[in-house]
Amino acid sequence: MVMRLIKSIAHFGGFILLAMVSACSSHIPPEIKQPLEGAPSVSQVRDSTDDYLSTKVRWGGVILNTENKPDNSLITILAYPLSKHDGEPLVSDQSSGRFIAIVNKFLEPLVFSRDRKITIIGNVLRTETINVGEFPYQYPVIEAKHLYLWPVEPELSEFDRHPYWWYDPWYDPWYDPYYPWRSPYYPYRRY
Repeated sequence: MVMRLIKSIAHFGGFILLAMVSACSSHIPPEIKQPLEGAPSVSQVRDSTDDYLSTKVRWGGVILNTENKPDNSLITILAYPLSKHDGEPLVSDQSSGRFIAIVNKFLEPLVFSRDRKITIIGNVLRTETINVGEFPYQYPVIEAKHLYLWPVEPELSEFDRHPYWWYDPWYDPWYDPYYPWRSPYYPYRRY
């Protein structure tokens, strides 16, 4: 009887563990998570576009602009390296350049707005030269097959940026509540 009870608790515990793990699983599409082995980078395609025409790529970065045309939408993206874990763009000082993704549907510019992270899988179509300021810049253009707009990260409040003791009015490394006469600031706090 006791063994039966232990087995049922173990099965129930396993079920609870499985439910917790599946609840923590991501909603990121598997196409976005899966890296493409041997796929060229943005800079490689920009340097020799003809070698990579129709090649499948997985690129991502930060949206610079979203523009809707009658038949599709164009997203201009500043490319960043992608996380090996889930494909999220790792924003840093290292960028491999800019690229344009053509999406065959309407995209709301307020949702696909500037500075949002995005990861796209698509095929290389061509390179277009567009001025950035007065500098002519070659943009690799891809036709998007899958895209994932990463959720907006919440801004941290001042309280979240500092450790708990930063706001503790009684925290004082020289304050000893049991022997206040040993403190050099007794009877006054250093504040």
